[in-house]
Amino acid sequence: MRKLSPTKAISHAFTSLVTYRAAAVRIGMVWVPILFALGVVQMLVGQPDPQALELNAAAFVQIASAAVSFIAFSSMAVSWHRFILRDEMGSPLRLDAPVLRYAGNSLLIMLMALVPLVTGLVLVLLLPFISILLLPVSLMVAVAVTRLSLKLPAVALGRTDFSFKDAWASSADNLWQLLGVFLLNAAIVFGILFMLVLVLSGIGQISPAAAKAVEVVVDAMLKLFLTLFNASIFTSLYGFFVERRDF
Repeated sequence: MRKLSPTKAISHAFTSLVTYRAAAVRIGMVWVPILFALGVVQMLVGQPDPQALELNAAAFVQIASAAVSFIAFSSMAVSWHRFILRDEMGSPLRLDAPVLRYAGNSLLIMLMALVPLVTGLVLVLLLPFISILLLPVSLMVAVAVTRLSLKLPAVALGRTDFSFKDAWASSADNLWQLLGVFLLNAAIVFGILFMLVLVLSGIGQISPAAAKAVEVVVDAMLKLFLTLFNASIFTSLYGFFVERRDF
């Protein structure tokens, strides 16, 4: 069984994104303006009232924005997987069967991850001493999600013969390595978000309105970066474990 190097996997994903930044821009040229427009609408409508008993305009915009963002994530990820693995560059506004399957499988992985997490939280409320196990269980769930997500590049390539079981089997005996990938990815994302919070806080001290405007722009661009960066990681893992490529 192949042994993964977490640092090589992350650096390969990042290098791919930097090297093919022109392709990344082309993939995001349609979706980023759409995400930006949704951000503007959300800013104008405001946040929904959590105590409201009916679906008001703000809540509707929030739900619609989340749905469109999820489709955008799936479309951009599929385009990126196919570009890196098959050197294919299709339409930036991709809304075909692989995109819908990608969205469905991504949602299924999220739901599978929620089951043990929600169960753990309920148990902690009932038996507080179990809280000591919450962190290790959460990390194991993160590794499981990473392993199951190896199916996503296969879905993007249009494969119907590669199941969650195959994804799980292909990454066997790499628990600690995949945990390292998750932690490195989380550290990078947290670092970027932390720096952006500092920058936006500084701008907010000068002009709250300007900070809000910058936040909307940065949010749309950040969604593109995070989508393609995470897609790059799964692409690297799929290439390593399934297609037997080297970094």
